[in-house]
Amino acid sequence: MTVSRPAACAALLAGLLAVGTGAAAADPDEGHRLRGWTIATQLCSPCHAVGRVPQAGDAMGPSFVRIANMPSTTGLALNVFLQSHHQRMPSLRLDRDELDAVIDYILSLKEAEAIRP
Repeated sequence: MTVSRPAACAALLAGLLAVGTGAAAADPDEGHRLRGWTIATQLCSPCHAVGRVPQAGDAMGPSFVRIANMPSTTGLALNVFLQSHHQRMPSLRLDRDELDAVIDYILSLKEAEAIRP
């Protein structure tokens, strides 16, 4: 996977923040989701808002929060979607661990359903 200099800097900063807060060491799943966020920031952010906070500008694709909260979104559905060719989306070449990290990150954005009385 070829990474641009700004993307590499973002990945380094994210890694340093995780190490500095102990997040990756304290919770291996959090470290895996952080890796997914890093990959998504590098590859997906030109067309999607990848974080919880809306980004300024026009995104061509739906936000990752919106994707996570679609009723049809499951780990299996994301796995199939991300490995399939789509006309308006570039083909991604992620290894198994990268793919799993991105999927885990997207699923972590799913908002808890409102508690009904």
